[in-house]
This record gives sequence, structure tokens and C-alpha cells, in this order.
Amino acid sequence: MKESDIIRTLFGTTPPPEDDCYYLAPNRLVTTDSLSEGTHFLHEWSNPEILAGKLVEVNVSDITASGGVPKECFLNLGLSPTSQKQDWVRRFAKALRYSLHQYGMKLAGGDTFSSPTTQLALTVVGIVKKPWLRSGGKPGDYLYVTGDLGQSLLGYHSLKKNWKGKDFKPAIEKHLLPKSKQILHKPLSKYRIHACMDITDGLIQDAERLALASKGKLTIQVESVPLHPFAVEKLGVDFCLGSGEELELLFLSPDILPNQIESIPVTMIGRFEKGKPGTKFLREGKTYRPKTKGFLHFKEEE
Repeated sequence: MKESDIIRTLFGTTPPPEDDCYYLAPNRLVTTDSLSEGTHFLHEWSNPEILAGKLVEVNVSDITASGGVPKECFLNLGLSPTSQKQDWVRRFAKALRYSLHQYGMKLAGGDTFSSPTTQLALTVVGIVKKPWLRSGGKPGDYLYVTGDLGQSLLGYHSLKKNWKGKDFKPAIEKHLLPKSKQILHKPLSKYRIHACMDITDGLIQDAERLALASKGKLTIQVESVPLHPFAVEKLGVDFCLGSGEELELLFLSPDILPNQIESIPVTMIGRFEKGKPGTKFLREGKTYRPKTKGFLHFKEEE
């Protein structure tokens, strides 16, 4: 089954949520995300420090993309024969406390259990004044993306294919431990952000989700998308457009934003208009159809 079909089955006749965070009025956000050995990481690539940091970052990224600030969290640990070792647990715990401290977060509880493979899950509670929902896009909004795209997938291929060289190091770091854009929360809040999400499954899929949630058409100029040059050289444009786990923000605003905020590039890549909900990529003025969808959670989606 496709991921979307599985989710719809779970919710039955109730429409499934469109956002990664659940908004609890008047000012709370709740999100949860997981890291599964064999799916999201391998122990030979990721040490305990990296896993603790990444678990925090992917959850904080969801809170950020909803316009909030993280406050408390609950940790579920499925520990394998590898991760049950005292040294592993101590290193993970120390790194987790450090990562939480960086965001002013409190570990409020959780659960631990024995598992054949390592399973990590974090639930984060945040506060928000007015949430940024994916459904808030309005005709005429500009589509923006932070940072650049492609390095996370390049890092994955570098590890998988054992590509060597200092040029691959930044991409490997981006893949193993991407960073949330919580630093942009306060400065972005000065602008009108109508809809927002973070890029976790690639621009191709995530832009489509944003368009469907806001019930309109997103037109994206491929030439405007900030693809990392070295990633394009090694992987090609289509794979960079589908690069997941980037944790960059993808958002709609009627305002003209500066090209850089807090030293992070902010790039206008398209426009949101009335029309059949979905996305349309243009390259050199012609319709462009990427040959890949990006990261898929289940093989049946291919």
C-alpha cells in the first residue's frame, strides 16, 4: 500500500491531518517523528551522538515549519543488542541532553523497550501564537525555499557507494545530521507566512502536498530552485529536486523577502494560483516532468 492509503485506512471516514503538527488551541503544537534502523540509518554510518541530534532536529523542524517553538518532549527507545550497550546509551543520553538544551527543551517522559533493531521516536510539544498550516496558501502568493537542495541525497550516495574526498564531507554531514531552521522562526514571523512545511521527502513530493492542502496550483521554475552545484554534477537535476531529509523550509507568502535571513539563503522559486490543485514545473519556459518522485516510504508507491 502507498503511505497515503495506509494513513487514510487508519483514519477511516475521518479526513487525515494535512500537517506534521497537530494544533491544540489556543497555543500548543504536537508532533512526533521516528528513526528506524535499516530505514533511516545504519549503525556503521551513525554513531549515538549523530542519532540523538538527528532525532531532535527532525522533530524541531516540524514545530518550526508550523510556526512554533519547541518546549517539552517524550522519548521512546527501542534498544537493540548494539544500542543496549552501556557506552552507546551513555553517549546517546549525553548528546540528547545537549541537543535539547540548545533549543531550551525539557525531556518530560517516554518509554524504553528491547528490540531486534534500534527504534527511536520523539514526541515534541511546542508553543505557537498562530500556526502556519499547509492549507493557508492564497492565490498570488510567492513560493520560497530556504538553503539549497540536493546535498542530503548526495551524502546518502556517498556513504552507500563509499565515495571518497573532502568535497563529499558537507553532503555526508547534511545527510547524517540535517539542521532545523528554528533560527528563522523569529525573523520569518515578521512576514506574512500563509503556508509552510519542511522538505523531508523532496521538493517534488512536498510541493505537491503543499499545493493540494491549499487547494491551488503551484508553478515552479526549475532554474530558480537553489540546487547545490556539486550535487547536480554528481546526481543530476531530477535527483536533487527529489532529495529528502533536507529540513529546508518551503513556504508561501505574499511578501517580497530578502535573499538572505540569518545568513541562510531564501529563494523565490514559484507562484501559487487558482487552478486544479497540484504542481507544475517549468524549465526554459516549457513544462518539465522530473523522472523521479524522491524518497518513497513504501516500495508499493514506486
